[in-house]
Amino acid sequence: MPIYEYTAIDKKGKPTKGSIDAESARAARQKLRLSGIYATELRETFDLSHEKRRDIRFIFRSKGVGLDDLAIATRQLATLIGAGLPVVESLQALSEQVLSTNLKGIIIEIKEEVQEGSSLAKAMAKFPKAFPKLYVNMITSGEASGTLDAVLENLADYLEAQIELRRKITSALFYPALMLVFCTLVVVALLTFVVPTIVNIFIKQGAALPLPTTIMLAISHFLTRYWFLLLLAAAGLVYGARAYYRTEKGKDKIDRWALKVPILGQLLLKIATARMARTLGVLLSNGVGLLESMNIAKNIVNNVHLRRAIEDAREGVKEGKSLAKEFGKSKFFPPMLIHMIAIGETSGRLESMLVKAGKSYENEVNATLAGLTSLIEPVMMIVLGGIVFSIVISILLPMVDLVNLVQQG
Repeated sequence: MPIYEYTAIDKKGKPTKGSIDAESARAARQKLRLSGIYATELRETFDLSHEKRRDIRFIFRSKGVGLDDLAIATRQLATLIGAGLPVVESLQALSEQVLSTNLKGIIIEIKEEVQEGSSLAKAMAKFPKAFPKLYVNMITSGEASGTLDAVLENLADYLEAQIELRRKITSALFYPALMLVFCTLVVVALLTFVVPTIVNIFIKQGAALPLPTTIMLAISHFLTRYWFLLLLAAAGLVYGARAYYRTEKGKDKIDRWALKVPILGQLLLKIATARMARTLGVLLSNGVGLLESMNIAKNIVNNVHLRRAIEDAREGVKEGKSLAKEFGKSKFFPPMLIHMIAIGETSGRLESMLVKAGKSYENEVNATLAGLTSLIEPVMMIVLGGIVFSIVISILLPMVDLVNLVQQG
């Protein structure tokens, strides 16, 4: 706990000096007043334990929090505040429930900030890697309107929807990725161990090697002797691509190319549309202004071209123009989204229409992923079958020659 040196006036009006330990300067003044001492000057002194505490705070603020942990904590906090507990007591109870050490430390820090008079939103804003701008803005709105528990419930729903979308994308891509790794290992094993062994037998028997077998043998020799070059090339390619993507020009080109790739481009566009629409809807539903909501929604979209399109639309809305018309100027936003926004603006139910649009596009993402998975599986099996067939043929051809050689002998 920090130690404060003070210059003060006691009950008799005489000047006095001393030191006191307290959680904050404000707490130190309160302690002194309870003792009849009124501080005129207060200065925090060096204390090793406090320096360690400050170091721990820095660690907490420099680390992020998993989306799963944040969603669970948000739901629990909504329940506690909804049950009528004050914010400080709710935060204390929450800190005792969370399993994440990092999140536990952050919640304790937030509780202390709130105890010292800070609002919950301002306290959370000091941990930007744990609480994104969307989160803080909604908490600000909830505190201002007195509906903090409802806002937290909405936040928990939003986070859980994002987790579910991410889970479906990951699970849809997991099996094809696993199949790709398995196929690669099978082919490498055949070329590295099986082909050389069998071909060497044919060579010893004096069988002539046909062209397909010679090619396979060359590939096999390259894999066994220069496999490290392939690993270095792959690592260099990945590193180079990531470094290029970090540049403004690289990100611009790769993001544009990604949107043009058949099937993949449409999938990426649907994912971005679903996230943006739901985010806008949730923010507007909880009292955040349209311009600020668009600014936040822009930052959750990864593709730089979609981000620019949202920013361009935001500039138009700032001038008093219709959101639907501004989105309609972009080639990226699908017609159904624009139509639903137009209906929402006309009926005064923009936030609910955006949430519905977000859910609709999430369903489309699920359908696209299911179709993509069902398409990838047979394609990969055909490719693997073709490669294995080529390897088998390269082995059988010299075997036929060997049989002919034996018959002639």
